[in-house]
Amino acid sequence: MASRGWTLARIAEVIGSGKDALKGIDEKVTLHVCVGHGCPRDLALVVKRVLSAERSGGTVEVCALDAAPIAGAESPDAALVLVGDDDPSEVVSRYVRSGVPVALIVEGALDVPGIDLPEQALSLVGVIASSSADGLPDKLASWLAGSVDKGIALAANFPFCRAAVVDELVRRCAVENAAVGAISLIPGSDLPIMCANQAMLALDIAAAYGRGLEPARAAELAGVLGAGFVWRSLARSLVGLVPGLGFALKAGVGYGGTIALGSALRLRFEAELLSEEGFPDEVVSAGPAGRSLPKRNEPEGDEGYVVISGEGA
Repeated sequence: MASRGWTLARIAEVIGSGKDALKGIDEKVTLHVCVGHGCPRDLALVVKRVLSAERSGGTVEVCALDAAPIAGAESPDAALVLVGDDDPSEVVSRYVRSGVPVALIVEGALDVPGIDLPEQALSLVGVIASSSADGLPDKLASWLAGSVDKGIALAANFPFCRAAVVDELVRRCAVENAAVGAISLIPGSDLPIMCANQAMLALDIAAAYGRGLEPARAAELAGVLGAGFVWRSLARSLVGLVPGLGFALKAGVGYGGTIALGSALRLRFEAELLSEEGFPDEVVSAGPAGRSLPKRNEPEGDEGYVVISGEGA
């Protein structure tokens, strides 16, 4: 009965995780974009293009650097500063004092302005240096995925962030499962824990792609369970072949199995999206995980993102 009750508890945990992931899809995520006078035009246009939210929960507020809002009760989840000719120190300091992570977007490392901040606040400031517009989306997505604590909402609203968010989710789960495999003391006790972690990961990845608790999720969870038994059988075989290194082998299998599962799920959802959207004739730079980003027609003018000759955005 104890085993059965423990298993039911795991099932309840997975279901609860699915509900939380579903809520995360509609969670509000707010980004501020502060545009400096004379910032690189091509980088600004890339930021403008990729920060186009697919859902109502994604909000992007754009302003000139010298008119940046004061972060307060309604602080954004992150702020991006397109560095130009003016000094961003005051704006960056205001965001950091409010606990908001800030990314300075520049063309090269030599363009990063000197900002005097307390050492403990430096962890909130990142630099995204990209000499070409093609390389900016991946770097920006990686920074946002590591800085915004609403990963599922970020991915669901901003497609270019999905691969980076999923990579972060998979990495965390893989590390946890590696630890479970390494410290498991009771034979067989690691399998249900790892399978539960992977099932929750599958639901999180589905939510990151804007998918809810649909019937298809049941098939995915069944696949996760089946894969868990396969990886467990592999671990037992390896332990038998190399006595004394069981903990390391089980940790490696737990880590590798989770990475493989995450990669398979991501490929499945990417293929599903491509089948829904079709294959565009024109694409621009490759997005995260090699997925091409559809080319969008830019509106006349660069209002809100590019400041030219000292005129406000």
